[in-house]
Amino acid sequence: MKLWDAIVVGAGPGGCAAAYDLALAGREVLLLDRAEFPRQKACAGGLTLKAVKALRYSIEPVVRHHIARMRVKRDANQSIVLRRRSPYCIMTVRQELDDYCFRQTLAAGAEYRRIRTFTAITEDTSGVTIIADGHALMARFLIGADGVHSQVRHLTGSGDGWFWRAFALEATVPLPNAAEHELVFDFAPVRDGYGWIFPKGDHINIGLYSYASEEKIDRTRLASYIRDHCGNASATEVIGQFAGFGAARHEIAATRIFLVGDAGGFVDPLTGEGIYFAIASGQAAAAAIKSELGSDVPAHLHFTQGTAKLRAELAISTSAARWFYGNLDQGCRLLSIPMLRAAALNAFANGLGLSRLAAHAKKLVRLTSSRENLILNRHEL
Repeated sequence: MKLWDAIVVGAGPGGCAAAYDLALAGREVLLLDRAEFPRQKACAGGLTLKAVKALRYSIEPVVRHHIARMRVKRDANQSIVLRRRSPYCIMTVRQELDDYCFRQTLAAGAEYRRIRTFTAITEDTSGVTIIADGHALMARFLIGADGVHSQVRHLTGSGDGWFWRAFALEATVPLPNAAEHELVFDFAPVRDGYGWIFPKGDHINIGLYSYASEEKIDRTRLASYIRDHCGNASATEVIGQFAGFGAARHEIAATRIFLVGDAGGFVDPLTGEGIYFAIASGQAAAAAIKSELGSDVPAHLHFTQGTAKLRAELAISTSAARWFYGNLDQGCRLLSIPMLRAAALNAFANGLGLSRLAAHAKKLVRLTSSRENLILNRHEL
């Protein structure tokens, strides 16, 4: 039986990022997925600059639109425009993006097998064994990149106490003037989440997202939102998807099995962004495996250290999400402050200064509250 250096379960952005780096380093990599590519995937398909820069190759062949301006809406009468001189976000169709990354990964030397199911995973000091479609596969390491409902997470006893989910429902709306639409984040239609409009040349991607488990997002509600913004235009490809959170709280116990992307809870609850964190966590898993195979540095320690910054960013973002969605009026007022607006857009696009941004926002909240109290006291006097 062949012993692979690594088996990667899931051929989305996280799995392909890991498999690509390992294959390029000359490692024997087996990529597994249930799908035949190209395959449909629920995702708004927007990539921040940090995600584009993290990839090892250009994705220009599958770029639909470059975005340098977004509108943040509190309600029908209140909105803020955030803009940069150069694009900060790239629009893709997720089906096209995933297929492109998948082909790049195969070209780098990874081998792919389509599987229906796997029923058992065992780990020992020498490697990992997977029972897939009734057959045993062996590898020195296993990377679980199989999404929010990860079988790798369930079968390896990683537990769900640290893991939580959000839900999004989206649709494609073909429009002759789609390129003229703004990118919109709309905080009015749902609680603890937002509605979005992403322009993609010949169509828009429109949807609703919330991490509140009691918030009901269904086709009727989405259809109403589409009518409000697109009139009688017909929606196609209505599809729902869960997102996985909790990486900041996950204590890694396995020494040869690593969870990345949604499977490992690497999604930002404030923005719902998952592609960047999938790519970065996948690359961190690949670096950890290369480290142990090349220099005997334990992979699990390397992976813990390599994802520490990502987990810290997600911890800050989780706290920021709870505050922002619980104080939307105040949060949107803060975004109207030019200096903070520029810093927020830079953090969103490039992943820079998130902790400093959070600290600065807290300072501004205190100052704003103090000024409001002072005005109120003067009025009472």
